[in-house]
Amino acid sequence: MKRNIVIDTIIDSELIDPGSAIIIGLSGGPDSLCLLHALDSISDAYNYELVPVHVNHHLRSEADAEAEHVEEICDRMNLDCRTYDADCAAVAKELGISEEEAGRNIRYQIFDEVADELMEDGVPHEKIVIALAHNADDQCETVLFRLLRGTGPHGLAGIPVYRMSASGNTIVRPLLTVERKDIEEYIKDNKLRPNIDKSNLDNTYSRNKIRNELIPYLEKNYNPKIKEALRRYAMLADMDDVLIRKIAFSEYLESVEVDEDEKIITLDLTEIRENQPAVNSRILSYVFNLLDLESLASFENISDLMDLIYSDHPSAGVDLPMGIRAYREYNKLIFSAGDEQIRADENLRMTPHIVMAKDFHPDEERPYAAFDFDAFDKAYPGKIGELTLRTRREGDFIPFKDGNKKIQDFFVDAKVKRNARDSVLMVCIGSEVLWILPNEFFTGERDREKGRFSSKYHINEATDRVLFIEIAEFI
Repeated sequence: MKRNIVIDTIIDSELIDPGSAIIIGLSGGPDSLCLLHALDSISDAYNYELVPVHVNHHLRSEADAEAEHVEEICDRMNLDCRTYDADCAAVAKELGISEEEAGRNIRYQIFDEVADELMEDGVPHEKIVIALAHNADDQCETVLFRLLRGTGPHGLAGIPVYRMSASGNTIVRPLLTVERKDIEEYIKDNKLRPNIDKSNLDNTYSRNKIRNELIPYLEKNYNPKIKEALRRYAMLADMDDVLIRKIAFSEYLESVEVDEDEKIITLDLTEIRENQPAVNSRILSYVFNLLDLESLASFENISDLMDLIYSDHPSAGVDLPMGIRAYREYNKLIFSAGDEQIRADENLRMTPHIVMAKDFHPDEERPYAAFDFDAFDKAYPGKIGELTLRTRREGDFIPFKDGNKKIQDFFVDAKVKRNARDSVLMVCIGSEVLWILPNEFFTGERDREKGRFSSKYHINEATDRVLFIEIAEFI
């Protein structure tokens, strides 16, 4: 029976020990429902405690109904479903990330919180496991997606079957070698009624386009077993990556020195300069992780640092994200994350204009902000000349849709380093901030590229005149 493919795979994987408390990420879709049902089928034999967790992201009109359906499923299985609400759209906007990324971050945070609650209830940490329902087709789509985006070997290893969460909890994916068609067969055989996410059919999303268009095209025109080939490639890439990272981690521990007081990390190059670049690139990734730069570092950052490692010049340096400086001193590579205050660019000037809405055609290559002038003039009649370009002051705030936010709180939420906050320029009138300019020290991509705008004077269809603000260097 197809049902045995799912259950046998879970058992044979040996990812979950008998007597485990299993936190199950349960969207209610076919994959997670299949995993829940299969684990429930063997829970008595293996003494499992099942803890289904559903996160309502509130991104689709069906979200509330799907949450209710998930709770009904768990009720019928005599399981207590823990349901959480999350405003993913607001988090995505606040941090300048996609809604998908915001949802993922929230889910993993909640899984860790549930693990903490289980430990408070007396469950040993080593008995807690987080089980997610990614399948073999997800693995193929992930490899292709990352390949198209230009990832390195670590990314081509795809989704790991086992890893640790940010809080040190075990995450496993027991269905990662099970094909989607076998999961669908399991759903049919067991007469299960999963939630169906209609957005999976929307090919405006890159991942859906890969699933619904690219893979079928490759199967038809190039290789009918392309999914099997991609899974095999991911497995081989993972084997190589695990080995190289293990070697790199051992050398990293022997070569790295951390000065917490001075906030300096020193990498001794005496031995590692003899390494192959593949090993040293992984060593650098461990350093980036220590500096909280892993998600911000680019290929160019790695290339620049590799040049420093292998260069014959005893001294040179490169700038990294978040104001961190890496520099070479003979056989040492030093990463400085000190608290020396980073100052604003004093060579910038602000120029406000008033233009008719019909004539508003900004140069997208230059930083600018645009607001409804008449709305601004109503709040501050005749005071356009009082607009200033400056750094933060006590009492500054920026209007958002849900109310004003203190600039200090905004910087904290945006994870701007304390020593970089006085480098952020803002267009203000009094204590009210209209525009927080783009700045490299923001963690969100949107904030780094465009900055953050007040929601108080938005341009709309009724806008007659536009307050257009440009930023340029002094001539």
